[in-house]
Amino acid sequence: MHGTTEDVSHKPQTRRRCVPLKQDSSARSSLNPSHNMVQTSHENYSDVLIVGAGPGGLMMAMTLARMGIKPTIIDAAGYESHEYGRADALQPRSMEVMQSFGTPMDQLEAMGKKIYGRAFWEISGDATRRTALARFFPTFLDFEKDYALTVRQGLIEQVMIHDIERHYNEFEVQWHWEFLDMELAMMPPSGLSTVIVRQKQTGEMKKLSARYVIAADGGRSSVRRWASKFGVVLEGGSVPVTWCVLDAVGLKTNHPDLERVSVLRSSKGIVLIIPREPIDGKPSARFDIQLANSKQEATLEDATRLIKEVFHPYHIEWDKVNWWSAYEVGQRMISRYSVGDSLFFVGDACHTHSPRAGLGLNTAVLESHNLAWKMGLVLKGMALPQILSTYEQERHAVAKDLVRMDRRLVEIYAGLEKQSIDDFSGAAEWLSTLHSFQAANYAYQAGASIVYQRTLLTASSRKHTAVKIGKPNVIVGTRARPAIVTRVSDSVPVPILSPFDGRFTIYFLVGDLSKADAFERLLSLDAFLTRPKSIFWRFGSHLPYKPSHRRLSPMLLRPADSHNASERCLPKGRELYTYIHDDIPQPTACYHGSAHSIFQTSIITTLGNTSSFINDRITDLLYPKQQQASTHHTNTHTSPIFRPHRFFCDDLPIVSPYRETAPEAGPIFEHPLHSKWGVDPAVGAIVVARPDGHVAAKTTGFGVEAWLEVEAYFEGFLMPHHHKADQRGSLKRKEMESEIPFSVL
Repeated sequence: MHGTTEDVSHKPQTRRRCVPLKQDSSARSSLNPSHNMVQTSHENYSDVLIVGAGPGGLMMAMTLARMGIKPTIIDAAGYESHEYGRADALQPRSMEVMQSFGTPMDQLEAMGKKIYGRAFWEISGDATRRTALARFFPTFLDFEKDYALTVRQGLIEQVMIHDIERHYNEFEVQWHWEFLDMELAMMPPSGLSTVIVRQKQTGEMKKLSARYVIAADGGRSSVRRWASKFGVVLEGGSVPVTWCVLDAVGLKTNHPDLERVSVLRSSKGIVLIIPREPIDGKPSARFDIQLANSKQEATLEDATRLIKEVFHPYHIEWDKVNWWSAYEVGQRMISRYSVGDSLFFVGDACHTHSPRAGLGLNTAVLESHNLAWKMGLVLKGMALPQILSTYEQERHAVAKDLVRMDRRLVEIYAGLEKQSIDDFSGAAEWLSTLHSFQAANYAYQAGASIVYQRTLLTASSRKHTAVKIGKPNVIVGTRARPAIVTRVSDSVPVPILSPFDGRFTIYFLVGDLSKADAFERLLSLDAFLTRPKSIFWRFGSHLPYKPSHRRLSPMLLRPADSHNASERCLPKGRELYTYIHDDIPQPTACYHGSAHSIFQTSIITTLGNTSSFINDRITDLLYPKQQQASTHHTNTHTSPIFRPHRFFCDDLPIVSPYRETAPEAGPIFEHPLHSKWGVDPAVGAIVVARPDGHVAAKTTGFGVEAWLEVEAYFEGFLMPHHHKADQRGSLKRKEMESEIPFSVL
């Protein structure tokens, strides 16, 4: 949310314990601290220091924690300040990324309100008419979660914090610590930046050192103000209108559309209604309305009165408003996304806009995820630091489109407010304007139209590529589309998109292996991949088998029937845990070597899971009878691609999601993955998906010649495994490398 935020009725009754950073005796309060007043110790070092514990900062920390890196995160506000209000929705692409983390998305989906529909109303005096009813997102955008999910920012942040705690022992957000000053590293990534922070409640100060600093501290970023000396500024302007947004709890109404996103237009104004998740167990919604007064003069009473006038002749009441804000829209973009390759900006620190499109939180989450996995590879010595420059190359264009879209949306609403509505004669023009805008932008709002252009990490053959919405095919730079396939090892239908663990997934779409020379080509490729010069041996490393599960947090206690406090801890068999779909330990894993730290592979055939070819030839290949069991990978001839739990059959037909926009593709997809990804089963393809799910490379065919294109892509930015990251900047390197952030199967 942008603009001034005022909490009207909610008074938090509890506070989370603030964990102060350890400080030196020489530290004291000062608005202009000198760097020699405090000392830097090993305890105050981290690879990454994140300023701001909103969704952007926490996504940064969550992604790094999944890769075995432990960042420090501070926030000038208190834990309780994020409880209500602020951002309010997750869009499909953000949910797709969250789904790659597993449990967090499951929790959010169980708490949130799914939005599938939108409605438009005209009200003139006592006459009312629903002028349009539409789906919120069309199915041809091809998302598994093809809806918006309204869930308040405080719950999203809490779910993220719990996930970080599960993967990062002793994690704590350092609340009430504010950024004051910084000495930027001149030679990243080996150099260290020194940051001075102050505890707002006690005045204590501390120096923190980090290899990278992330500014995720919002539209009024203190770090961005500090960086103005390097030419970092927000560029753009504001719209001279005032809006009010409020969250109403305990709704009572006879209007039929408060469970859809609705726009009500009358002579009194226009109200945007967004259904919310229940708050305090009561039906709730967010209302957004333009006011005549300035931001400073706006009151909750004005907004309440105007909303009820717009609703007339329908009735609308609520028990309370637990959060509201009046704001003026500033549509601005940061001049640069980084300073000296040591300081990076994410989220609202980079761009400001209205909340009407529901994209502030979503953009911040996707930006942080984009930057974090790249930074993780650099910190672990697996990739060249130059890949960090692709963050701005990829995300600046997306943010620029966001500001442009938001400017047009605000103009539409502001212009419509001035129109007179004495009858329904203007309804057609109003609908035409809104429908045209939505048709042009729903793909962007959902995250379906994002395409990253050619960079070190995107091997596009063209400098500029546009995605064709509503058509089968995945092109380099776009997101890999979801599909369900059958896993050969246990015949279980599973999603083809990989859970996030910081690795690249190399998909071999091989069509019908029983046809012509397809099987022989695959065997020849496997033999080629086992050679010592293969990227599987030159980059990254093979890790010992280590099945893992994550205990659910917080730690549960026995029911209160125990009289002995020492017996309150749960017995081992009662501890709760969770597995992602391909995270379950495999009984044959020790016979198939170990996983790779950078790559994982998937082979997908169009053969049926119960076909004779799978039953005979493939089973013998996946389970060689003479293979020796081992807990460490010592046999360089073990196949890097023939693994039972990573061999799939594309044999689960679906109704085409593109039947309206691409009828030529047919109404039924017999082999959904091959069809959706635009791969001819007779030819096959190799598709490389980055850790964030965007397509990095795609070949025609899957033979050795096609594979050489894949190797050339990785050779452009990966570091040979015998090259280690600079140890001077990582005091926790041994600890980090000892932790395997994913199950090795």
